[in-house]
Amino acid sequence: MLEVNEFLVLDFIRDQGHTTRPEIARALGLSASSVSRIVGRLIRAGLIVESAGSTEAPGRPRARIAFNRRAGCVIGVDLGGTKCQAALADLSGAILHELRRPTHGETEPYPTLLGAIADLRAEASRRSLPVLSVAVGVPAILEPETGVAVSGPNVQWEEFAIVPRLAADVDVPVIVENDVNLAALAHAWRGDGRRVDDFVTISIGTGIGAAVVANGRLVKGHRNGAGEIGYLTLSADRLRRPLENGVGDFEERASGPGIARRATELLRASDAPSLLRGAEVTPAAVFRAASGGDALARAVIDETLDNVALALVAIGALLDPELIVLDGSVGRSLAPYLGQLSERIQTRLWSAPRLVISSLGSDATVIGAVAAALQSVRRKAAPASLFGVFDVGGRTEVVQGVDQGAALAAMR
Repeated sequence: MLEVNEFLVLDFIRDQGHTTRPEIARALGLSASSVSRIVGRLIRAGLIVESAGSTEAPGRPRARIAFNRRAGCVIGVDLGGTKCQAALADLSGAILHELRRPTHGETEPYPTLLGAIADLRAEASRRSLPVLSVAVGVPAILEPETGVAVSGPNVQWEEFAIVPRLAADVDVPVIVENDVNLAALAHAWRGDGRRVDDFVTISIGTGIGAAVVANGRLVKGHRNGAGEIGYLTLSADRLRRPLENGVGDFEERASGPGIARRATELLRASDAPSLLRGAEVTPAAVFRAASGGDALARAVIDETLDNVALALVAIGALLDPELIVLDGSVGRSLAPYLGQLSERIQTRLWSAPRLVISSLGSDATVIGAVAAALQSVRRKAAPASLFGVFDVGGRTEVVQGVDQGAALAAMR
């Protein structure tokens, strides 16, 4: 957990303003030797500075440690199926500026991504802060050898060379990773997975995906496809049906579009009164109607709970996680039904995982992208406890004439 603990130490130093090694060790429950190693690494990276302590108190003065906020900044981007969220952060992970825009607005997803990066770089320039790294979360699988995005229906990417294109278009180091994998990194850093070695993050929104952390490491799979639970088949009659638009059975049923589609089917099949009639049928509208007592909407939610529970049982039986974090717009909307979900899986598993709704809201992926970009600045892979093979998944280190170590040394 050394790399993840670096993040915790940085957060503590930032929050305290000035501190000492013993104070860090006591506050975070770390050994003095661990703190000494982490502090030494952070000083060498230029992220913190150390000064002589006061001599007013009796005994040996303790060196004071402070965060070097002017060392630079990073950019994290969550390119989702419906919105692009991006953040400019200092080297402690504090957010300096954010922006949101539609993924499919006046242009295609890739130009939207480049525009977000360009706007945040301009903001960094206004603050006289050099951008040292960019990390991007995408709703797709990345081919390990080529960095080509496949199986990304929500951004219409199939064989899209995202990593080579970013390497050519962005002149700082760039990391590209699956969006839910970055959400898991965020939960290990600042969310519900802190100090949990075995957990699963499930994002249910426009699409469905998961990130599996086992024994403190992210499970990537043979071709970076681990966690693609949208492809789970929930009934035998679906086995002989081909995928429609690359969407799997679970995603077809329980994603936001799937929930809206099912509600529309029931409205057409019945003349029963419903709060959903006469208005646009959206996932949010279905959840609102269900909370208002609408019988048809509640039937859709009950079906959704059954489908999600079937997936949770499969995950629990295969992985035995301590914790499952439900994220994504639909996943977070399941908060009022968390008890019902737990009841559905309790009797089907020898040891049922604890279920929680994401405490990071809609920001998990962008926070994880910031975390990955921060580790790139330190010239290491992202936290090894999660991303032991992270650089296989689409990381680029194309710097085009700029040496990170020299840049950091010049700024110190």
